Amino acid sequence: MAKAPEVKVEDVTKVVYSDVRKGRQTIVSDLSVVFRSGKSTALLGHNGAGKTTSIKLILGLVRPTRGKVMIDGEAVGPEQRRRIGYMPEVNRIPLVLNPLEVLRFHLAAYNPPHLTKGKGAIDSLIEPALRRVDLWEHRLKRVGKLSKGMARRLAWAQATIHDPDLLILDEPMSGLDPVGRMAMRDWIQEYRKSEKTIILCSHELATVGELCEEVNVLRKGQLVYSSGSAVAEGNVAAKGAYQISLSGVDEKTLQLLRSKQGLPAWSALHHHGFLARMVLPGYAEAAAWMQAALAQSLLVTEFGPAPLIDPDDLLKFFAKEY
Repeated sequence: MAKAPEVKVEDVTKVVYSDVRKGRQTIVSDLSVVFRSGKSTALLGHNGAGKTTSIKLILGLVRPTRGKVMIDGEAVGPEQRRRIGYMPEVNRIPLVLNPLEVLRFHLAAYNPPHLTKGKGAIDSLIEPALRRVDLWEHRLKRVGKLSKGMARRLAWAQATIHDPDLLILDEPMSGLDPVGRMAMRDWIQEYRKSEKTIILCSHELATVGELCEEVNVLRKGQLVYSSGSAVAEGNVAAKGAYQISLSGVDEKTLQLLRSKQGLPAWSALHHHGFLARMVLPGYAEAAAWMQAALAQSLLVTEFGPAPLIDPDDLLKFFAKEY
């Protein structure tokens, strides 16, 4: 299996002249960011921060005014685009087509190298893709007649059917009900296991914390936060870390309990009113705290793997003014 690509955006500036009254507008300014091979990376920012333009630059849909975008050291061209799967926030699928026609056209356009030629070979990929997103029974229904949730599931099938090794997801949870959201989360988690490169745009910080290993935040077209600074500040949980939440305790109580019981040190401690949440290096350390807490009749409200990126820390940073 080919190594997943690395995407580099180097000193990119994008200037547009879309409005005569406003004149020259700089959408992205001196942006340099790396989306590492085989990693799931979040791209965040307020509305108008430059996220969509950055995605278009990576897709090769627009050209930078200055700077360059490289996929594995090469400028974005037809061969690089064949390696990309893209799920936009708003579906741009012709409403008169049905899911079968959409996926047939998509495969014909991408022409993935592993695909055997012929209609039979194409259809052999389409049926499992539609069954996976529960759309096989709706394969002949026009896209215009699909619910928004169904359309989002079709967009996932379209983005992944050619097995891309660079997957770009723009607000993948948009329009999904709770069941659909859980399914989408599971699909993304499964795709992560294949060690493909994933770029995820989302306003849902909890989703980012659960699905992404690295994060980059844009503001007014500039990079203002990166996973590198998150690691330096201790805002990224180590792989394999666990968390435990206790109700009705403060830091002084926890320090005293730790001293008396000889409990392991926490990597991070967060307070939310009467709730304290500790991040521990691993399961064994968290289990020791669980045992001690139960012995002291403390109320444990949460126990499990810690998110790679803490949503609370990210929210504090995301809300800052620069």
